[in-house]
Amino acid sequence: MASFQLRQFHFFKRESLEDLPEAFKQPELLLCSNGGDLIFIADSDGSIHIVNRSFIVRSFVATSDVPGTRITQMLHIHETRTLLTIEENVSTASSRPIIKLWPVDKLLRQTDVQPVTVKYQQPTSTPHPLTAVAATPSISQIALGFAGGHIVLIRGNIAKSKSTKQRTLHVAPEPVTNLHFISDDTGTSTTLFATTTAQTLAFDTSGSKSDPSILEERGCGIGCSLVNDDNELIVARDEAIYVYTTEGRGPCFAFDAPKVLIRRFRHYLLLATAAPSSMAPTMDHSKDDDDDIHLDSTDSRVYSYNDATTFTILDTKNKLVAYTGVIAGGVRGVAIEWGSVFVLGGHGTLDHFSEKDLLEKLDILYRQNLYPLAVKMAQNGNYDLASVAGIYKKYGDWLYSKDDFDTAMSQYMQTIGYVEPSYIIRKYLDAQRLISLASYLQELHTAGMATSDHTTLLLNCYTKLRDEEKLNQFIHTQEDYQFDVDTAIHVCRQAGFYDQALYLADKFAKTGMYLKLKVEDQDDIKAALEYMHKLGDSDASVYLAELGRRCLASLPRETTELLVEVCINGMNARVGSGDKNGSGDSLRASVAVAPMLSMRRIQHLFADQPAWLAAFLEQVIARRWQQPASTVGLSEDEENDMKSAWNTLLELYLCGVESPVSVSPQPTKKQAPKERALDLLRNSNASFDWDRAYILCASNGFTEGIAALYEQRGDVAALLELFIEHDDVGHMRSLLDKYGEERPDLYIKALHYFARNPQLADNERLLSECLATIEKHNLMSPLRVLQALGGSDRSGVTLGMVRGYIMRQIEASTKRIHDNEKAIASYANEYMTHHDNMEALKTKPVVFQSTKCTSCMAPLDLPSVHFLCKHSYHQRCLGDIGDSCPKCQVENQMLEDQRRRQELAAKQHDAFFNKLQASDDGFEVVASWFSKNPFAFTRLVDQ
Repeated sequence: MASFQLRQFHFFKRESLEDLPEAFKQPELLLCSNGGDLIFIADSDGSIHIVNRSFIVRSFVATSDVPGTRITQMLHIHETRTLLTIEENVSTASSRPIIKLWPVDKLLRQTDVQPVTVKYQQPTSTPHPLTAVAATPSISQIALGFAGGHIVLIRGNIAKSKSTKQRTLHVAPEPVTNLHFISDDTGTSTTLFATTTAQTLAFDTSGSKSDPSILEERGCGIGCSLVNDDNELIVARDEAIYVYTTEGRGPCFAFDAPKVLIRRFRHYLLLATAAPSSMAPTMDHSKDDDDDIHLDSTDSRVYSYNDATTFTILDTKNKLVAYTGVIAGGVRGVAIEWGSVFVLGGHGTLDHFSEKDLLEKLDILYRQNLYPLAVKMAQNGNYDLASVAGIYKKYGDWLYSKDDFDTAMSQYMQTIGYVEPSYIIRKYLDAQRLISLASYLQELHTAGMATSDHTTLLLNCYTKLRDEEKLNQFIHTQEDYQFDVDTAIHVCRQAGFYDQALYLADKFAKTGMYLKLKVEDQDDIKAALEYMHKLGDSDASVYLAELGRRCLASLPRETTELLVEVCINGMNARVGSGDKNGSGDSLRASVAVAPMLSMRRIQHLFADQPAWLAAFLEQVIARRWQQPASTVGLSEDEENDMKSAWNTLLELYLCGVESPVSVSPQPTKKQAPKERALDLLRNSNASFDWDRAYILCASNGFTEGIAALYEQRGDVAALLELFIEHDDVGHMRSLLDKYGEERPDLYIKALHYFARNPQLADNERLLSECLATIEKHNLMSPLRVLQALGGSDRSGVTLGMVRGYIMRQIEASTKRIHDNEKAIASYANEYMTHHDNMEALKTKPVVFQSTKCTSCMAPLDLPSVHFLCKHSYHQRCLGDIGDSCPKCQVENQMLEDQRRRQELAAKQHDAFFNKLQASDDGFEVVASWFSKNPFAFTRLVDQ
């Protein structure tokens, strides 16, 4: 008795069908229609019953009326819908088997169908039973196997029984048990597999060659072989199941049991084995390795068979027994149709075997904790990857609950991409499980599913384990680097693995990270500056803006030189881009790079290095903006940079900062900072903010600088005020000598100053010069001059100092009074003359004595027109002129316009007060205004 160690399961549901048709009661043979949606049953009476899906039976007699004649074999050829039957007379040994071909479609439609009888000759004079038959799909070849060992091949148009040829392929000393045809993909080559009780053979039937290929010197019983979809021959022997190709034997599957029948259903093998007297096999459900299948056999196995047969469904892919059970009365036939298996028992029973769905199978495996087998079955069942990952997760959870953490992690790794990594990571955060966690995170990175947090965690695992070898392997041996590089650099840096961080930063061109590591962590300023020299100017300026202060603290000279180069090159690049194409695109490009190269963003780096800031600004100004032509056509950003540079440099000079570097190529005398500031203020090319420069100079008490600012601006009055404020008489005299002719009003302020400071040397001469200029240009009234000279307690001016001026003013005033009196008398006489004329016109008649027309100078005749101005005209000469004298009209119009202007001026009070405020002689303005008779135009308003 055999003891099986394959795992046993019930993955098939068995159902015994009741109320079967009478055709199932005494069947002789059962044949599956190979997908033709039909089942064929031959009984002992020579009838064949065709059963459809609804178990409706259609029967016909397939044998002759000779007693003892019956159907011994049937073969359904699916491609041509043909049923091949073998008819033999079992009552006599000398009968010759008859081969018939039945058209199945006609059998379903008609009752009287005549088959095609295949003609052939017996290979020997002594008839032998026909033990095996096979046919090609086109029925162009039929192979016959006899109990005497002969294999006969019939070729030709067999279906029509025309032009057939027959030859004996082989003669074996033992009976032929099975025959199977296979064809290659093109259909040009046909091979016949044959088995006897002692050999397994292969024949090439597509040519004339008839020598067999002996695949093995062992055979099998009748019905114990088949051909699978891969054109492989499957042979079932008692000890195992073997696979053959045309080249020889392939793999085998150990299954020790006496086989009597083998069929194929999907990827399952259906086996009928002789059952022992206990009616069931003894099965061992041991939990050995699922991938290995063992047969525990002994040399002394004794079977006592009865009429029971064990029916086994073997899953060769998953290496398990999907079902096993006993068929009472033995297996008479197996039909594979309609997606199920039908087994006909010897007692007329029909058992229906349907495969359970995959979920039911997996549930059975879950209950037995057979997760590896569940995974394998799901994969073979084309389960989607997400569902397979779910099985791995269940397996891992089960192992984890058994404290088998390492093996559990190997299962969790199979779930990458389908199970949330945080679910697994949380289980392994304990310090004792970091090695397993690191391996999981490594696989997560390899799969490209890692995030920056996973990278951080993996590197933290390596750093906490101080596993520098694994860390180096992770960052050095990666080909596609499936991790976040920035996170990796950050973690390595934080843990003190600077070499690894530098390697990653350099390999992936993480310039900012590389420089930070060099500057902030390794304090290798020199190497950092050399690295920045290799970068583009825009990139270098960005990193200098971030790290420049640290670099300046260590290597100020080298850092300053690099900053100067970056700024100059950046500005040149922007100008070059603008000159090359003055389009809007170039302007946008300039604006885009300007903030990176802006000198204003770099100046703050020198907060702790004012001397080097001065050196930086001096070099940039000397190389970029020192020449007048270089400041023409600057962009707005560069112009702002230039102003900022000049302003900052001035402030540094005023604060006493000295540059450690000279910008002059030739050695010169060293200047003090304030001397440099004064030169800067006097530099016509300097573009600084005037107000800011003034505040700086004023807050630092730099008078020379303020004077230079006023002089540069041309504000002579403010400059004089500055000299007066600081009692700088020398510069005052120089200023008056230089600008006195152009700005005589300066002498007014000088007069006030000299009047308040009589102690000054040569004060009398200076006063005289001021008075002479004021008198010359009539800048002040004599009264205001006298108030300026003597209106202060500090005044030391004597009468003798100003006697000449006073005498000249008295004489001029006397002369003006005399001239005014003469003008008044003239105006009075003229007024009286006009007054008398007006009175005469009002009271006395006017005599017109003119005899000629004033216009045409012709003698007057009627009608004529006479005007009060004593001018006379012909009426025809006046035309449409109106009632005014043409000759006097222009003068009258001028008088009218003057009167109208006076009327308008009388209403312009703001203009009057402004003129009065600006004039030094207000009385003169009032008198002039009254002379225009403003009140003549007033109107009384009735309140």
